[in-house]
Amino acid sequence: MGAGLLLRTIAHLWNTNPGFDAQNVITFKVGISPFIVKNPAKMRTAYQQMTERIRQIPGVQAADISNLVPLSGEDNSAAFWVGSQAPASIAEAPRLLMFWTGPDYLNLMGIPLLQGRFLSPQDTVNSSPVVVIDSVFARAYFHGKDPVGQTISVVNGGAFRVVGVVGHVAHWGLDRPDFYTQNQVYASYYQLPDKWLPVFGDQTVIVRTTLNTASAMPLIKAAIFGVDNSQPVYEVQTMQQVVSDSMSTQRLPLMLLEAFAGLALLLASVGIYGVISYSVAQRVHEIGIRMALGAEKSKIFRMVIGEGVRLTLSGLAIGTIVAMLLTRVLSSFSHLLYGVGANDPLTFLAVVLVLAVVAILACYVPARRATRVDPMIALRYE
Repeated sequence: MGAGLLLRTIAHLWNTNPGFDAQNVITFKVGISPFIVKNPAKMRTAYQQMTERIRQIPGVQAADISNLVPLSGEDNSAAFWVGSQAPASIAEAPRLLMFWTGPDYLNLMGIPLLQGRFLSPQDTVNSSPVVVIDSVFARAYFHGKDPVGQTISVVNGGAFRVVGVVGHVAHWGLDRPDFYTQNQVYASYYQLPDKWLPVFGDQTVIVRTTLNTASAMPLIKAAIFGVDNSQPVYEVQTMQQVVSDSMSTQRLPLMLLEAFAGLALLLASVGIYGVISYSVAQRVHEIGIRMALGAEKSKIFRMVIGEGVRLTLSGLAIGTIVAMLLTRVLSSFSHLLYGVGANDPLTFLAVVLVLAVVAILACYVPARRATRVDPMIALRYE
């Protein structure tokens, strides 16, 4: 039952919309030269030239940078308030998750634009700071009002004007809709103040391409090495791998429970086969008398199968009751589930049917053996 519930959980997680399109997206990091890191202007230019070179590769649809990758577990949260007037206590201020990205990020990740605009190449250190907020932020703090044009302030970041609203992204996990801060904002990396640029210098490059990773990465590396051949490329992975890794909390227990469930199913099958075989061997004389008195082979077959079915139904009834109690009592197991209840009737019914079918198959061989008993030999058995 546990394996069945976790299997459905994994299926639900795979079908959950994370708020972005993970298909055909590759992420990696590039080691920027220490010489460039010390110069904010050169650092911005290096990333700008790098992404532009990558965009020119045939098969690459979009490319940009971000300090955070959704579902990676990375954090960049900060206290904030709506408006320019700071609250009395910064410690009690709400928090947001801040993505420092480029203008192509929205198109790259397939995040829907709901209002206003996204970041643009014109959002630089020479223009007024702007941010794009997500739908969760807009609902929570603007209560149906138009957030575009409003001001929010971030601790150590200053005031930003809201220029757009985008869809929410499941950054903390597909099964954690209420985990940690869900308020998300996107700010232009090219508006990041000089003093903070070295802190966020280790940007992740994200590329959407029709090419597979093996074909795309040599071309991407060639484009990067065209800027600086000393820049290492590392932590290469696809967004589908990132999404898959985010399910690791459920995957390990699932594999363990599947192994135990398979072993339990095998033991149950062998046990039922052994019990029914022993029963048939003990009743050879009785079966011979029945057949000598005119009992048909089909009736003998159904009699033996029926005995196995009664045994199976008894075990299934006890097992189902125990499973229902355990899934309720074990809260740690319930926390692993998503999109399915601990006592989901469809899962329980499916597992019961599988066990019943396996049990009946285990009874088949002894039942067939019973129909082949020779009455004359059986009557001389004792």
